[in-house]
Amino acid sequence: MNENTIAQNSRRHAVRISTVYGGRISQAGKAYKCVISDISETGAKLRLKEISDKTLIVKDLGVQLIFDRLGEYKSLNGDLIWIKGEEATMGIKFSDIEKKRHSVIAALMPNRWNLVQNSAPNKENES
Repeated sequence: MNENTIAQNSRRHAVRISTVYGGRISQAGKAYKCVISDISETGAKLRLKEISDKTLIVKDLGVQLIFDRLGEYKSLNGDLIWIKGEEATMGIKFSDIEKKRHSVIAALMPNRWNLVQNSAPNKENES
């Protein structure tokens, strides 16, 4: 695996995959264009295309992340965990069940997702 493509932070248990995918973050019936810069099975980091949109997104309300290349039927729901001020960068923690998260990420990036799944430690052998 390429270290520039797939990064694992010691604080996190999920492998993050670096990306540059277009998408939309939707909240309360409104959608805002964004670029997804990394994704894991538990969440994603994104940057709004319009910095002024960050004032319209509320941290305590749920969001939906829609991937342009997959369409709305393959989106993920989550909670907005953090927002970085001037950059309009934010972190989302996915709230969908694991099976749905895996399905959407596998559809988005099948080859890289297979690498992550094949390199993950076997959970059964961890005890």
